[in-house]
Amino acid sequence: MELFGALNQQVIVAVAAGALVVLQVASVAGWWLQQRKVRSLDGRVAHLSAAMALLTDTLEGGLHDVAREVSRLSAVAVTPVALPVRNQSAAQRRVRSASKRGRTIREIAAAEEMSEGEVRLMLQAPVREIKEPHVHADLR
Repeated sequence: MELFGALNQQVIVAVAAGALVVLQVASVAGWWLQQRKVRSLDGRVAHLSAAMALLTDTLEGGLHDVAREVSRLSAVAVTPVALPVRNQSAAQRRVRSASKRGRTIREIAAAEEMSEGEVRLMLQAPVREIKEPHVHADLR
């Protein structure tokens, strides 16, 4: 009987040792998988950091360029001078004739030294006069 008792104890110890080995292998495998996930996340974080650095540099460069252009434009201070009515009429005639000759708004604005918006307004003026007829005060 003693043989079976000693054998029984050895089996129990062997089963317990086997269970411990299985648990250790499982925990090492789990640790290894976690390390792979951490490395993957580290790569993603590094990629995101590089993208943020590139975006920051691009934004800073763009804002620097905008500030330089604004300071350049403000250095050339242009004071708006009201043109007399006949000079405006002459400018409007020149703008219309240039438009009829096929020149672009940008070209006309550069030649007349005015903004593209002013050129567009001069080209639209007759259309607005037709749409909005002038009403005298005594007719109201």
